Amino acid sequence: MKLSWKIFSNTFLVVLFSLTLEGVVLLSMTFHKTYLLEVEREKENIENIHRELVTVLANDSSTLYKEPMKSVEEAVDVLKDNWKEESYRISDKSGKVIFQNDDAEFSGIKADRLSPYRIVYGVEKKGDEYFLQMTVLAKLLDEPVVLETQRDLTHIFDEKEEQQKVFMITVIAVGILSALINAVNVIKLTKPIHNLIDAVKKIRSGDYTERVKYKEKDEVGILASDFNRMAEQLEEKIRLLKETAKKQEELAGSLAHEIRTPLTAMIGYADLIKRSKMEEEDFLYAVDYIISEGKRLETLSNRMMQLLIHKNAMPSDTVSTVQNLLDDALEAMKPVFVKRNITVKKSSTDFPVRADMELMKNVLLNILDNGGKAAGRNGEITIETGCKEGKVWISIRDNGIGMPKEELSKIREAFYRVDKSRSRAEGGAGLGLAICSNIMKIHKGEMLFESEVGKGTTVTLIWKGIVDGQEV
Repeated sequence: MKLSWKIFSNTFLVVLFSLTLEGVVLLSMTFHKTYLLEVEREKENIENIHRELVTVLANDSSTLYKEPMKSVEEAVDVLKDNWKEESYRISDKSGKVIFQNDDAEFSGIKADRLSPYRIVYGVEKKGDEYFLQMTVLAKLLDEPVVLETQRDLTHIFDEKEEQQKVFMITVIAVGILSALINAVNVIKLTKPIHNLIDAVKKIRSGDYTERVKYKEKDEVGILASDFNRMAEQLEEKIRLLKETAKKQEELAGSLAHEIRTPLTAMIGYADLIKRSKMEEEDFLYAVDYIISEGKRLETLSNRMMQLLIHKNAMPSDTVSTVQNLLDDALEAMKPVFVKRNITVKKSSTDFPVRADMELMKNVLLNILDNGGKAAGRNGEITIETGCKEGKVWISIRDNGIGMPKEELSKIREAFYRVDKSRSRAEGGAGLGLAICSNIMKIHKGEMLFESEVGKGTTVTLIWKGIVDGQEV
């Protein structure tokens, strides 16, 4: 059963049951109260009859010379005009009727089954009519007599039946109205749930842009809002997964290409050496080429390993100075810079820094190497350092060829190269900046690029490496 039908049926049944129960209780109480009033009135009436008979007999001195039942008959004859509106009967202890004012049928309870002055009453149905019969055993002139009265109660039963009819009509009308109102409310309440169901189906089918529109601030509104937030997060994660899958696909393709190119050349030269007699100069050239391409594959393998390691590594922080960090990196790059006649200018202040020095040195080596390649022979590299707002920064600027702005967002990607021919000629695989980017991430830092074609590139390293809160 659907939730809407459960809500509708349960609510409708509760309303109907409550209304019916309330009506039954109210009608029963009203009828019972009216019935008790009639009983009290009839009790008072039978007591009045007995009292009047006693009074008449007490005031009649002739009763001393007559038979008791004869005197009772005469007293009844005197008072019968006072009781015209009532049906009553007076009998002796044997059940013989002394007087009855009409032809009404009485139950005729025997005197030996009655207690003195204890009124017994009940309702009897005769056809479509209802009568209240009341009986009491009393004494007149020390003789036991049975007084019986009868009152027509048909009107209160008719009134009860009429009230029941009105109540049934009211219940039906209220039930229909309640069902309509309940149906509208159920539709209104479950509409956002149906919207949620539709949204889930669309998202399940691949439409991650689907959202639920619901402005109310109730529980369903909170659910819809949480669902939308979940859908947004899911859409973002799916987007990231697709981007990751695309990058992995590109990475695999680039890696295959990077491996296939030198392997093809190596296999070609090896096959040439095997199948033909070569001059010594050509032979040495082929061997040198195979060795250089083998080293390039080795470098590529090492870089791929570094990329995987640094992606999930935890830095082993140590404290040193920024000058020591730069000097170590520059010392390693000195042969390259000397060979290319590259000038290095430093405009930096020395201060203590915290970082994984080996990893950070690797970053500096990559950037200095790229800067040297971009600057070319007789180029210039400028280094500046400082710290501010709890972060260390190192800026490295070259006066090389620069790069277009649209390329800046891609240079951190593995195997991406702005100038593919120059990178391949200089032994680059396009993995250096991807590794550097991962190293800066594990230091909770970042690597910023500024570049202009023909003027050079500036790379700024920023990370939380301040010691003792200094600012320079």
